[in-house]
Amino acid sequence: IRLRVRAEYCQHESALQGNIFSNKQEAVERQFERFNQANTILKSRDLGSIICDIKFSELTYLDAFWRDYINGSLLEALKGVFITDSLKQAVGHEAIKLLVNVDEEDYLAGRCKLLRNLVASGGSLRVGNRDAVS
Repeated sequence: IRLRVRAEYCQHESALQGNIFSNKQEAVERQFERFNQANTILKSRDLGSIICDIKFSELTYLDAFWRDYINGSLLEALKGVFITDSLKQAVGHEAIKLLVNVDEEDYLAGRCKLLRNLVASGGSLRVGNRDAVS
């Protein structure tokens, strides 16, 4: 599973306001120059991302991780890890948000692989009131 964690500023207007200007005569040149300035400002405010590859050996752990991701408890747990006092101090008074992303396709592929491994190893799956054994 690939876990992507990204911290972002909540508001960019204050950084852009009053810092973008052009004295070009032609409208297209003026717009292009303003766009480049805005792009540079926004890139300088990039707080970055962390990408983690997580391997699961147990289907129950993978499913628990996915449930925590879906219900938001993974995000809440990661806030305490990634939104540190030093990060808060670095961004000053501006609000930041944490974005956590796990692709459902990664989860489903990992789940299928773990299920295949379980079946190949002769493990049992509980289905309803029956035990299914391969």
